[in-house]
Amino acid sequence: MEMSKEECAKSGTSEDNKSADLKDSEDSYEDMTGYQKRTSVLWIKYNILNTESNQLQTSYNKLTKERDQLQTSYNKLTKERDQLQTSYNALTNERDKLQQERSALHSVLLKFGWRFFNTSIYNISAEKKSWTESRQDCRNKGADLVIINSREEQEFISKYFGSSEAWIGLTDCSEGKFKWVDGSPLNTKFWWDGDPNDFEQKEDCVITGYAKAESNMSTWADYPCDFPVVGICEMKANLTKVLERETERERETE
Repeated sequence: MEMSKEECAKSGTSEDNKSADLKDSEDSYEDMTGYQKRTSVLWIKYNILNTESNQLQTSYNKLTKERDQLQTSYNKLTKERDQLQTSYNALTNERDKLQQERSALHSVLLKFGWRFFNTSIYNISAEKKSWTESRQDCRNKGADLVIINSREEQEFISKYFGSSEAWIGLTDCSEGKFKWVDGSPLNTKFWWDGDPNDFEQKEDCVITGYAKAESNMSTWADYPCDFPVVGICEMKANLTKVLERETERERETE
């Protein structure tokens, strides 16, 4: 049965509509698929950015904490520095004050006849006495007869006290061996030629500044201990105590 022209036209139109609908459907699917893809990509990028943002925030928080810790340490060190500076200033002032006092005491003690060398002070007696009496005189001053342990000290003694024969703290009264008054052995020696000779076995004590010596260094000689000469006293430097003793002695003689 043959279709009429109208029916053929309607049939063609229907087929065209179906094709159009199919195409529209395909286009809609493609549009939806593209949208979903774009949405997925944007979501992935969002998650990545959100993760990076969180990481940056964590790093920022960590750096802020470290900065605060460094600031705390800096403040602490600054405070300690200021405390040290304060202590340094106080010690400097104290040192300057002590130096002034030492200079003043030094000047006063020089008037009493005391001389300074290294960590000791020295004084020569005005009266000629035996070795034992001279030692006792030194002890009354809080000192003892001088012990000479170096060339420099011998030079000092010769320079300031060498014009007089004077007892030093050296004897061979015990066991026939020379020892200093503190019990230490004799190691550094400054004997004049021919001494010690223990003349007539009576010379057990030692002087410096021997009158016949032709040297400022080799000036020691052994003498009888009861021979009257002056004595040289030595005291480890305690300027305040020395000044107190000398002031007291000066008052006693007034």
